[in-house]
Amino acid sequence: PKPPYAAIAALKKSIEDTGRDVLLVDAGDHIQGTAYGSMDDGATIIELMNEAGYDLATPGNHEFDYGMARTKAIIKEADFPYVSCNWVDLRTGLRVLPAVKLFPAGGKWIAFVGITTPESFTKSTPAYFMNAKQTRYIYDILGGDDGAKLYDAVQKAIDKAKTLGADYIIGLGHLGVDPSSAPWTSKDVIAHTTGFNAFIDGHSHTVMAGETVADAAGTPVLLTQTGSYFANVGEMTIAPDGTIST
Repeated sequence: PKPPYAAIAALKKSIEDTGRDVLLVDAGDHIQGTAYGSMDDGATIIELMNEAGYDLATPGNHEFDYGMARTKAIIKEADFPYVSCNWVDLRTGLRVLPAVKLFPAGGKWIAFVGITTPESFTKSTPAYFMNAKQTRYIYDILGGDDGAKLYDAVQKAIDKAKTLGADYIIGLGHLGVDPSSAPWTSKDVIAHTTGFNAFIDGHSHTVMAGETVADAAGTPVLLTQTGSYFANVGEMTIAPDGTIST
């Protein structure tokens, strides 16, 4: 069966009808993993996400499964922006996508920092990140063997969000919590940065309603992940007093 995008759209509207602001975001791996996703290289999924009213997404490793040209086409087909602070074009040294996106909600500004797993190289096809002759890499997903490149890219994005006037900064990461993903897990990133209020994770397909992880300054950050295949929908609420619950 097709995933319940109509139900997602209805859920978004039902919350909006109570007078609250709603942002619908996706932490990656949305175009692969099902027959109808691979049937047309993710085109139908993007159409469904457009109709459901998604506001933002970050690319996961599976967004690269059909080659770099298709990845870029998917981003263009989406009516919503994509963010990633650590996907770079090595020819220019610039990020391929914006690192952060701010939204006005409830009289405040909410910033999302997009983060893509450096495992995209190994879990997708390395050739997709290379030039046509496959003699050199022209794209990188910053990670670093010790995680430093990743933490640095994320911290710069958090700092940028602050500079832009964000009241809340939320990680929208495709990183996961599997020990095999260390030092690039969401917990590693939170522990080595400061400034996140909460973190919406993907990649490890863990069902985690909410877990508190201390950042580099010892401040608690709420980490959440919904599992896989729409078994759950995650709902994160920022109360008028600033309390965040999931």
